[in-house]
Amino acid sequence: MTMSRKETILLSVVLIILGTSMHFVHHLPCFNHFWGYIFPVVESVMAHMKMIFYPFLLLAVYLAVTRRDIKQIGAPILASLAVMPLVVLAFFSYWVFVRHELMGLDMVIYIASMVGAILLAKRWAGSRFIRDNWPWWLVLAVICIILIGVLTYHAPDWIIFEDMG
Repeated sequence: MTMSRKETILLSVVLIILGTSMHFVHHLPCFNHFWGYIFPVVESVMAHMKMIFYPFLLLAVYLAVTRRDIKQIGAPILASLAVMPLVVLAFFSYWVFVRHELMGLDMVIYIASMVGAILLAKRWAGSRFIRDNWPWWLVLAVICIILIGVLTYHAPDWIIFEDMG
């Protein structure tokens, strides 16, 4: 992913706006059962993983199409998956003490994780290992789409899926 500094900044802003706007889709009148698999439906830690994964999945598609190189998909997908556990850890690190969400802190964590993931994806884009194994990352993305969708829409009774709102 040979992105210029300007493109990196622009894509970071677009991904943050896109991911943040996903948070509010379930309030729209056109929201239906299908959209619940893609967009967050409750205020849970895991629902926020959709707000990281799907924008980076779109980034992977954007890079593959604009660069005309399918091998571009791996770095954004892997970067989003690398950041997700850090978001969970950050959230629970403060939640243990205050026992409720802090919107301002949530926003800082989210923005930092998105910027970190895009920088990580940019760094990993040159990795021969990541580029050469693009079919595996595509399979991993499909598995994540299924798991993230099902587990957040039909959530088990675990604290990570609990509605914190």
